Order: sequence, then structure tokens, then C-alpha cells
Amino acid sequence: MAVLSAAVLTAAPPLPLTAQIPKAADPYVAPADQALLIFTRPRRRQASEVTIRVVNPAGRCLAELENGWQTAAPLWPGTHMLMVVTGEAPPTVQLMEAKVRAGRTYVVRLETRVNVKSPVRITVVRRDDQPLEAFPPTVRDAIPTASDFRKCNEWISWKRSKIEPRAERAKQHWDQADEAFRELRTIHRNDGWTAAEVRTP
Repeated sequence: MAVLSAAVLTAAPPLPLTAQIPKAADPYVAPADQALLIFTRPRRRQASEVTIRVVNPAGRCLAELENGWQTAAPLWPGTHMLMVVTGEAPPTVQLMEAKVRAGRTYVVRLETRVNVKSPVRITVVRRDDQPLEAFPPTVRDAIPTASDFRKCNEWISWKRSKIEPRAERAKQHWDQADEAFRELRTIHRNDGWTAAEVRTP
């Protein structure tokens, strides 16, 4: 997916963008050498058949979220431009930027919307905005959902010709947007929680 990668990649890190999460007692504690992104999709009362997929610049699936799902995705430290992909014919692509550091856990809330150009509301849950800067208990207490990344990656590959031009347009929109637009959709290094803070009730 070279075209897709060129469209959304802002700064290519020297290491792979993702890695396996080492087994740990707490699934929301970041590995010492990586960041951990928690993608959470609040449950809606109405039935929802829309799948949200979070994809890295290499075209690999980081998260696949159905209604009410929550999942964790490791990232190497650095800056990453991520795609939020929804829909089928054609898929819709929105961008978010992740500037992350090792040993920190970050939280992003994704909510579907109807009859709007951007069908997913992307909300970065920032440490400074939480009461006493505590890790959100609703996130900590939820059981992570296991995703079938093989199936998700196959879907991304199958839809590549539809996704690539929309990723390019989304990147153009990102570059032309004002700072306020980008800020709302950017994870900053200090937005995350340390392992000790994640474990603290």
C-alpha cells in the first residue's frame, strides 16, 4: 500500500509501527519500550452495523471496533498518522495524529455519527482533563475485546483502491486545516498515563 503510506505518513520511524503486546496482568499498562493506545467505542442503544477500523500508515489494522468494543494497540515511540476507516461503499477515511512516548498509555474515544461528512467523532482523552489526572475508571474496568486482525487486514487490502484516494484527500484536508482542527485529533506525549497511574484505582 505504497500510495496509502505516502499519503498519510508524516515521519517514518526506524522501527516497525506495531508490536505484540507482552502478556501482563494489566492489559492497559504500556510496555516499557512502547506506547499503548486504548481505542474505546461507547455502546449505543440503537443497533449499529458500522465497523470502525484504525489503520497505520503501512496499511495494517491497529484496532477494529464494533458497538461497545474496546481494544489496546501498541505503538513504537514517535509520531504516527493514523487512519480511522468506516463504511463500505465507499469507505470514509479520517485522520488522527499520535505523538507518543514509551511506557505511556493513551486513550481515544471513537463515536459514530449519522448524516455527517465525518461519521466518527474522534476524542482524545487527555490526562490533564481528567479529575485528579486519574486514568479513566470506565476504561480501566472494561474488558478489552479481541480483534481478528487477519480478517481486518484482508478487508483493508481488499478495499485498498477505494481507501487510497480518500486517504490522500484526508491528508490534504489535514494539511490545510487550522491548528484547532488538528489539535482536537492529536495525541500529545503528555496526554498519557504511566504504568503506576494506570494501576492506581
